[in-house]
Amino acid sequence: MIGALLFSDYGEGYSVRKDLFVAAALGLAGLPQSANAEWVEASSDHFLVYGDISEQDARDYAERLERVDRLLRTITKAPDTAAERANRVTVYVVPDMETVERLYGGEGVGGFYRAHAQGSIAVTPRSMKRLSQYMRPQEVLFHEYTHAILIGSSPVPYPKWLQEGFAEFFGTIEAKDNGNLIVGGLPLIRGFALAEQNQISAEELLTADQHKLNDVDTSHLYARGWLLVHMLMLKKERDGQLDKYMQLVASGVPSLSAGKQAFGDLDRLDRDLKVYLRSSKFQSLEIPADKVSGGRASVRTLRPCEAKIMPTRIRSAVGVNPKTASDVAADARRAAAGCDSDPFVQRTLAETEFDAKNDQASMTAADRALAADSNNIMAMVYKGRVYARAKNWAEARRWFIRANRAEPNYALPLVLYFDSYVRAGQAPTPSATNGLLRALVLVPNDPTVRIRVVRAMVNSGDLATAKVALAPLAYGTHGNPDAVPSKILGLIEAGKDKNAILAEMDKAKWNEIGNE
Repeated sequence: MIGALLFSDYGEGYSVRKDLFVAAALGLAGLPQSANAEWVEASSDHFLVYGDISEQDARDYAERLERVDRLLRTITKAPDTAAERANRVTVYVVPDMETVERLYGGEGVGGFYRAHAQGSIAVTPRSMKRLSQYMRPQEVLFHEYTHAILIGSSPVPYPKWLQEGFAEFFGTIEAKDNGNLIVGGLPLIRGFALAEQNQISAEELLTADQHKLNDVDTSHLYARGWLLVHMLMLKKERDGQLDKYMQLVASGVPSLSAGKQAFGDLDRLDRDLKVYLRSSKFQSLEIPADKVSGGRASVRTLRPCEAKIMPTRIRSAVGVNPKTASDVAADARRAAAGCDSDPFVQRTLAETEFDAKNDQASMTAADRALAADSNNIMAMVYKGRVYARAKNWAEARRWFIRANRAEPNYALPLVLYFDSYVRAGQAPTPSATNGLLRALVLVPNDPTVRIRVVRAMVNSGDLATAKVALAPLAYGTHGNPDAVPSKILGLIEAGKDKNAILAEMDKAKWNEIGNE
């Protein structure tokens, strides 16, 4: 995998920094209106990018993401089919880190990525300002997108050290003007953890999923994972070892055993890591553009009505709660004034009115969107959702089926169709269950879809499939035996009956997922 990309050396390397603590306290105002109100959309195979930026910047942004996608899929051998392209990631490029924090609702956030059957989204800043000396604006996006690709590349979850080490390694990708990608840069935000003397050993790293990790352990797992991935990827003496380890894990070999087979003596691996860390600089690699050529992006300037509602669209896409839904819907109404025939605006209005529980207004907006664009899938979805909320299951399912026929590889209608049976207190039909399983294939990194699949499989007595679907959630708890996924996995592995397993799910309120 690695050698086939024809890497070449690049750059002066990076020194380890120890002064990497940043703190901030910001208010949480609403998303500001666009500075120029000239929003653009860049559409490519795997991404839909929106920003108040120039058309050329949007094109460059989307095509850079496509090159990163191509690199990650090549490295991990992840599939790239029409199904993956039907569930594109929508990327919102906002002015700065402060805007990201306001949207996220928390401090110290340089960007975020949320996976969902409705459509995975990422919010990333044009400028980091306070953190610019420690990380690039797209570092969080690249880190999280690496996770998304890695989850879909293996039938079993990779150990946490590899998940985070891989994501840290590819998170620092830098794109040159000529299209080449530079990988291997030091994640400066991990500098302090790398410089600490008391590091976890290679064996502890390989078995981290079996133990409960505190904050310090987790910080070391990220940093040490990056270091081990970096050495295995770039040190010639260990060429091919990471590939072998990943293949062994994917075939079901436990992490520690796979590590011993692939890396050899673990004490020597520890010594090599210490020497590697003491190097005055870390090697970077430049990947020629023709080795990671991705799809071209088409770019357009948004219509005036689309541009006017875009700030509200972003707030709705990020997610609302009972306290904010009404305000977002009111903002959408104001932005939609005079735009009755714009399908993008009306589709957004249908979503915000539905979230605010204004069902008739949501239905009216969805009808307007369909009048302007008869193939508007999200308008179909929201008509179905309104009917489902009214418990008109026949009409709800008719609209979910219609949306599925319009785009068979879009996950959301499949999930909602399955949910309609659960919410109606009816046993899901085989086609509904098969649709849910298909949705998991389409969006493997949406945890709520996994939870639905686990519960459905336990209900049907298929504990083997439930275990496979649950494993990534359990691995994501850093080995915490008290975490709900770990508890449920333990019950399945102990051979408990389905009623005991379902009771644990109910205790965690997993039975409420999908019940709006």
